[in-house]
Amino acid sequence: MEDKFIFSNTLEWNSGYEGTMFFGDKANFEFATPPEFRGPVGFISPEELFVASAHACALTTFIARTKKAGINILSYESSAEGTLEKVDGGRLFTTIVIKPRIKTDGDKETVKEIVKQVEEGALVINSMKTTVTIDAIIE
Repeated sequence: MEDKFIFSNTLEWNSGYEGTMFFGDKANFEFATPPEFRGPVGFISPEELFVASAHACALTTFIARTKKAGINILSYESSAEGTLEKVDGGRLFTTIVIKPRIKTDGDKETVKEIVKQVEEGALVINSMKTTVTIDAIIE
């Protein structure tokens, strides 16, 4: 496997606080500043995408780790919430809490350990300075 990967996208300003993000021949979507910061209603915001990146990374890393352990996922549903606060005169995401409800055919203690490994070692989560916590319910 290579040591370096490049992930890219392009964007185009539409008007006001709105733009469109393009991912080559993959999906594209419109986004905007959130209403909390004078943006229009009904668009995905960069703030939501930031939280979604951690959320999606938690799932995909969990999938990879359970496959490696020979554990089958029976169901996985989760919610995520990021807290944006004023810190030192600016705004930062101070925490992201991911709350999955997980069913597998594996031992609960092993699955708990995998969740802990995801929380500590998922690529996108590790790249953030935000504290990301995974509060899993394992059934």
